[in-house]
Amino acid sequence: MTYEAAFAISSVLLSALIIYYFIRLNRVYNFQSGLFLALVIDNLLTSVAQAGSWMHRYFVPSTPVWVYDLLSYIYFITHLSMVAILFLYLLSTIKLWREISPVIRAAIIVPITICMIVILSNPLTHAIYYYTDDTIYHRGEGIFTTYITFAYYFALMIFVLIRYRKSFSAKRRGIVLLILMMGLGSVLIQFYLTEIKVEVVTITVCGFITFLFIQNPTVQMDAELNVYSRQAFLERLKYNMLSRKRFDIIELVLPDFREQTQVITGEQKTALLQKIADYLSAEMPNGYLYHTEQTIFVLELIRPEAKEVGSILRKIRARFEEPWECGEKQVRLDGRLLRLILPTEASDSSLVLGVMNRFEAGSSENRVMTAADFNLKEIERNQKITGALARAMEKKNFEMRYTPIYSLGLERIVAAEVSVRFLDEELGYVYDDEIYNYAERSGHALQLGEMIFEKSCEFIEKQDLKSQGLSFLGLRLHPAMCLQYGLMERLKEIAQAHHVDQRMLCLLISEYTVSKASKAFKENLTKMAMEGLRFCLEDYGSGFTSITSIYELPFSVLKVNKSVMQATMSNEKARITMDSTLMMARDLSMMTMVEGIDEENQFTLISDMACDLAKGKYFFDQVDEDEFVRVLHMAAEKDRKEGDDNAV
Repeated sequence: MTYEAAFAISSVLLSALIIYYFIRLNRVYNFQSGLFLALVIDNLLTSVAQAGSWMHRYFVPSTPVWVYDLLSYIYFITHLSMVAILFLYLLSTIKLWREISPVIRAAIIVPITICMIVILSNPLTHAIYYYTDDTIYHRGEGIFTTYITFAYYFALMIFVLIRYRKSFSAKRRGIVLLILMMGLGSVLIQFYLTEIKVEVVTITVCGFITFLFIQNPTVQMDAELNVYSRQAFLERLKYNMLSRKRFDIIELVLPDFREQTQVITGEQKTALLQKIADYLSAEMPNGYLYHTEQTIFVLELIRPEAKEVGSILRKIRARFEEPWECGEKQVRLDGRLLRLILPTEASDSSLVLGVMNRFEAGSSENRVMTAADFNLKEIERNQKITGALARAMEKKNFEMRYTPIYSLGLERIVAAEVSVRFLDEELGYVYDDEIYNYAERSGHALQLGEMIFEKSCEFIEKQDLKSQGLSFLGLRLHPAMCLQYGLMERLKEIAQAHHVDQRMLCLLISEYTVSKASKAFKENLTKMAMEGLRFCLEDYGSGFTSITSIYELPFSVLKVNKSVMQATMSNEKARITMDSTLMMARDLSMMTMVEGIDEENQFTLISDMACDLAKGKYFFDQVDEDEFVRVLHMAAEKDRKEGDDNAV
């Protein structure tokens, strides 16, 4: 048996095996899975054509030329169509066809269409190949059309892999890159060594790798229960939303599952979840059931009747009012339900997931909630900000901002608080409060905090701020940063790289963060303070922590919340409280700061108190880097003139 025969027959058998197991195991059909199946079937036909050509040549020498011609015809048609299908398959992991603009669609379709026209016209033109009367195969001058088309789609696939790299896991990126390199290698080998027909078997091996690691049907099923997984739900949700099908979602959350099942074993917990899954499946025979997290199930109903959904909700509610048998024990569980009518109540899958996340995190006593119970505009904005933040983090598209801090003793600007914002085409400017909030949710908090720290050090070094009389820059410290292993060493490296004295940096920690601080958090804070970093307890008076935090943690600055300042203007008790708080902090060798000084009468009030620093619109609003440097120069010039006057 020749290499050509071994390659062709192996490819036929392996392709047939992939198709068999894919059809048998695949449970969730969508655009991507359809493309994968089309790709493997196409390759099977190509392999059959190649194997048939070899079999006729060696077992039926008298085969007419037209048979070889037909088999090659099938080979080229199926072989080239696979290139476009493979590209669409890769692209479908990022975007569905209806999401792609008409221009991009044309760029995808036109090249393969031109190439297919050239191939289809081959019986008349012999542009791609031809056979002589003695059945010898020859390449035509148009063969380069197929290679140019391959190169075009190969370049597109590399572009997609680079452009949307954040949308692929590291494992998937590696597998896709391996597949592309194997495909490129096989094309080059067959181009230069025509007799070694290795392309088809290589594509089959690539299909097998894709089946195992990317299109693996087993990941569509939950590892514990005999229902669909979270991944299957996300795939179906996106497909259904883009296809604009009418469907309902019922989400079941078991908020007290862990608490109520402490008395049973791990195996009994799994058995209980399986019992719940079986019950839900029985109540919904014509839908899909997903187990998205341990205590969360999702039911999907395609084009249901309103009465049907209402009946299911009532039955589930009634069932969870009764105990569940678990061996010899009975377990009572609370079942909270969310019903969404889609796509009527939500325009896209990200908004649906936002509503579901809000429902899962909530603690409403309402047992059945609907879209009307949520502020959809707020959730939609939240989802957009999360996406915009991810883009801004990738491009580092942040603008540093500075709020000057005024010294009542020196009567000049001596410090500043650092903040950031970024500009989004749709949302406009997004500022710190929202940035920090969503950075925590999206997992960007550590990256963002480190970036701001480094940019602040760059600013101190570039402008030589210490020589201009600046005492410190205040930077907000996210609680996750204090729990990060090796944080102190990393911050020290950044400061040293920019020749910045660490005492020039004051990390701001909110009262709320302190109220949730763990023992490890407090230990890390103390260690960082011993290394020279300063800390400010901000938002003091917002009601999240007690007075003990002032002397238990290494704070060198106490900043009173602006709400306290506002109360002080109209409430004598509030004024006395703030006055005594500032005196106590000063007695503890802490600098004191009051924020929210927006009017002259507020400034006059704090001038008679033990207040060292003040911040607010009465002095300066938030400014950019150039404006802040100008403010410092103005302060320095004022000091110089006063010094000259005193000298005279």
